Amino acid sequence: MEIQFSGEKFILDAGKALFHVDSKSLIISDVHLGKSTHFRKNGIAIPSNIAESDLSRLADLIKKYVPNQVIIAGDFFHASANSEIEIFKTWKANYLDLKFILVKGNHDRLKASVYEELGIELIHENLDFENFIITHHPQEKPDKPSICGHIHPGVNLKLIARQKIRLASFLLQKNQIILPAFSEFTGLDTSLQSTGRNFVIADNSILEI
Repeated sequence: MEIQFSGEKFILDAGKALFHVDSKSLIISDVHLGKSTHFRKNGIAIPSNIAESDLSRLADLIKKYVPNQVIIAGDFFHASANSEIEIFKTWKANYLDLKFILVKGNHDRLKASVYEELGIELIHENLDFENFIITHHPQEKPDKPSICGHIHPGVNLKLIARQKIRLASFLLQKNQIILPAFSEFTGLDTSLQSTGRNFVIADNSILEI
């Protein structure tokens, strides 16, 4: 679904990604590589193939859009290094000529040398474009139009027979786009759904509700 934001053309993709047309930038947030392994190490039963599945979805998006760069709006890795670093390293070997940029999130705690070794450019605060910035944390009153992540926005929908469903969404506020969490292994925060336009992801489609 094509939208206009801050005078720029973007595509909302049901793969939980945003594509900036002019710069050919594929923008995602909150991948949390390593989270499932971290939970399993702590005795929580989590499927072992979450990282591979998320990276496969990212590969599909790269094939679809052929971007000049992939930008992660924070929380690419989940805290400390574990075996999923090696999974990512093997996967990224297929994209040696593609630029990866990470705007640092609160979970991105690896040493700078690790990001350098992985071929990821690390931005500590904001990544500036002419008409907008990419950052990790949402702001109450952004000074400049902002694209961010962090809260994993979602929407509660009421169905028949008093049933409810929660779906991931892009939240478009007056001066801010909050991206859905890219990983399948995350929760949803529905507390802000009344603060802007909600574009939910359902059955591989984008629907505004």
